[in-house]
Amino acid sequence: MDSTHEFVEKFHDTQKKAEKNKKRGKGTPNENLPTKQHGTNK
Repeated sequence: MDSTHEFVEKFHDTQKKAEKNKKRGKGTPNENLPTKQHGTNK
């Protein structure tokens, strides 16, 4: 049973790290990019 408990702990730790990375903005970069392309391409 020890190894199962360790696996679950590691899994939860990985989930927490993934959630932190998502909050930092690494999830979808398209949301942060400006959309002023047409104004400068004249």
